[in-house]
Amino acid sequence: MRMALWVVLVLDQLFILLIGSMRLERFNVSDIALKDQLSDLPASLTKIRRQLHKLLPEVKLLQQVELVLAGVVAVVLWGTLFGMFMGALLTIVSLMIIKILSRVLFVQKYASDLFDKTVESVLWAANFFRPLWRVLGTPKRVVSATPSSLHELVDLLNNLPLTVLTSTQHDRLLAVIDSETKVVKDVMTPKAKVVSVVPSATLGPIVLSDLQKSGHGYFPVVAKKSEPEGILSLGDIADIHNVKTHTTVRDIMGTQLIWVEEDTSLQELVQAFLQEKQYLMFVRNLNGDFTGIVTIADLLRQLIGVVKE
Repeated sequence: MRMALWVVLVLDQLFILLIGSMRLERFNVSDIALKDQLSDLPASLTKIRRQLHKLLPEVKLLQQVELVLAGVVAVVLWGTLFGMFMGALLTIVSLMIIKILSRVLFVQKYASDLFDKTVESVLWAANFFRPLWRVLGTPKRVVSATPSSLHELVDLLNNLPLTVLTSTQHDRLLAVIDSETKVVKDVMTPKAKVVSVVPSATLGPIVLSDLQKSGHGYFPVVAKKSEPEGILSLGDIADIHNVKTHTTVRDIMGTQLIWVEEDTSLQELVQAFLQEKQYLMFVRNLNGDFTGIVTIADLLRQLIGVVKE
């Protein structure tokens, strides 16, 4: 009889150790983080993880109930084997040892692996004892307010009320975050949409009027089916009375061209603008072909999110 009690006691202590070593907090994630995790899991596990996510408060409560019941059994067994006073003392000592062992990574890993293998049974039990949870009261799910990924941060920003962030502040923050993954190709004006002038154009009233109506202040100078030759600024021809008759674009255009690659990051583009002190830069692809232009306005539109088209 005494040997049987010892066997039950050892099993009970192992049960407390394994249950106490399970770290269920690793499943306590936001809905957006759960979606990210499920994308890497096979279809057979997706349904189980969704159910665990939904029933996590009940599973935690089940774990607490199991620990309480196993603790009561331990107190009774220690008391039966060694008497009331010594049994209480040994119960405290054993729980302290279990508490220490539950922090050992090997034990935690074994407990987690065991939980993963028996999670379907755990979920069944959590559902079975649902009436009991109504009596005890299920704790509310508490997810950390600290985002664990960039995706989760964006989701958090999108769900903040206007009392926290105005729409302008919201757009600016998202623009800054979005700029981390963008390159020049994402913000530039493609070659087909660039308003340009040919170098041989005469700066008469009609040409000047067309340039002013475009709303731009700088214009690439490009001959048809050719590479850019320069930049024409409206500031250079602001005083039309000082421009000689029949003056061509080539005569007054700027010839300093700054080139950037399509895959240049926006952070590198900022540095280039600061260093070169230019408003407009020309963009080329890996083959060296002219593919578009990028301006400070394009950059601000992305980084600050307030400059409109």
